[in-house]
Amino acid sequence: MQMTKTVSVLATVAVSLALGSTVRAQEAYPSKPITWVIPYAAGAPADIALRKIAEGMTGPLGATIVVLNKPGAGATIGATEVAKAKPDGYTILATLSDPVVSQAALMKSLPYDPAKDFTYVTKLTQSNAAMIVGPHTKANTLRELIDEAKAMPSGMSYGSFGVGSFPNIIMETLSQRSGAKFINVSYRGSPQAIQEMLAGQISATFGAAAATQYIKEGKIRLIAQLGEKRGLLRDVPTFAEAGFDDVYLKTPLWAGLIAPKGTPKPIVDKLAAAAKVSLARQDVQDFLTAISFEAVGNTPEEFEKEWHTEYEAIPPAIRALGIQAN
Repeated sequence: MQMTKTVSVLATVAVSLALGSTVRAQEAYPSKPITWVIPYAAGAPADIALRKIAEGMTGPLGATIVVLNKPGAGATIGATEVAKAKPDGYTILATLSDPVVSQAALMKSLPYDPAKDFTYVTKLTQSNAAMIVGPHTKANTLRELIDEAKAMPSGMSYGSFGVGSFPNIIMETLSQRSGAKFINVSYRGSPQAIQEMLAGQISATFGAAAATQYIKEGKIRLIAQLGEKRGLLRDVPTFAEAGFDDVYLKTPLWAGLIAPKGTPKPIVDKLAAAAKVSLARQDVQDFLTAISFEAVGNTPEEFEKEWHTEYEAIPPAIRALGIQAN
C-alpha cells in the first residue's frame, strides 16, 4: 500500500513539473526567432504585404520573424510543411486562402486536412480583387464584356495565374453562368499579364495594384470586383451588382496566419494580438492600401468561424465548375 501511495505521489509531482514547464515555456514565448512559411514566390503581392505586417509584429512580440518562401503546388507545399511542424508557435503559415479553401476542391487529395491539422490565428487582410481590361477591349461594364465575348467566334482570352487560380475560377464561373466563352492564358504574375493585355494579346486579367499607373493614364479600365459590397475601389461595381452572386464572387480574397493544430491558446492569442498592433500602424495601413489590401486583424475565434463558412461553401462550388489543378 505504501509503495502504491509513493508511486502515486511521484506521478503527481511529475505531472505538475511537466505542466509547470509547459506554462513557463508559453509565458516565455517567443524566446527565439519565429519562422513564417509563405507559400508564394518572393516579391508576389501577398509576399510583400505579409512581410510588411511581419515587420510591425516584431516589436510587440519581442522577436524576429524570419520569412521562408515555399511556393508550389497551389501553395500546398508550404502548407504541408506547417501542418507537420511542431505546434510550439515557431513555425507559422502566412498565406492566402488557397491551401485551406480552394485547393480542397482543386486537388484530388491534399497531404493535410484543413479542418484537423491547423489552428486559425487571425485574418490579416482582405482584398476585393478586380477585373481589368485594356485598350483593345471595348467594354466598360461586366455585361458589356460578356456581350463582347459572345460576339467572338473563338471566345475571349484572359490572363490568369494558372489553372485553379482565382482569376481562372472567376472566369469559369462567369462562363458557365453567362454562356460566354473565355479562354485561359496562364502567366507567372500580374505584371506580365498586364503587358500582354496592353499589347492586345489578351482582353482581360486581374491585378489592379500592378496597373495603377496605367489606370491613371486611362489605358486600363476597372470592370468589376469581388465581394458582397464594394471595397477600397468605391467606384467599381461588384460582380454581384451585375447579377453574378455566386459564393466565390461574393467572397473577398484574404491573407491570414495559421498555426499547426495543437498550438497552445496563449501563444495563438499572443500572435493574434501582435498582428492587431501591427495592422493598427498607419504606415502599415498606408502600405496595404497602396496595393489594394484592407487591414482586418480579427480574433482566432472569428477567423476560424469565417474560414469554416468558406470551407463549407466554396469547395463544392468549385467542384461544380469541373476545374482540377492536377
